Amino acid sequence: MIRSGAMKYEDKPIWFNVYKAFPPKVNPTFTRKAPENQQVVNILYPEDLVRAKYYAVYGSKKSQEVVDLTEKETPTQCQRFVDKYFELKRSGRVSDEDLFRQAANYMRTQGFKLESEVEKKEQKELHNMAQEMFPS
Repeated sequence: MIRSGAMKYEDKPIWFNVYKAFPPKVNPTFTRKAPENQQVVNILYPEDLVRAKYYAVYGSKKSQEVVDLTEKETPTQCQRFVDKYFELKRSGRVSDEDLFRQAANYMRTQGFKLESEVEKKEQKELHNMAQEMFPS
């Protein structure tokens, strides 16, 4: 588009200079076939597994925490949980379940409200039972 004059050189896309400095080894074309038997490298880190379990247990749909993405210095509640988990893991040999429970208990003592999906469901059922027993 620049060569044809449809676009001015000053209006070039942001990636243009990168592409010019680091051209691909093989020119990208629509008809080129994807390589077969290419394995995808597993890039899961240990903290990813803890983070996944955290969200599976405590959920993220109705999280009370609002995350300010512009604030990079303040860790999220989940990141604090992960940090505490690995701090506890370094301190001794404990099962993953116990580490998870200990990290959750620590977070609760620090004022964070952690309530598993099961606990939320039980609380809702108790509330409904109380409503039925004592209608207002």
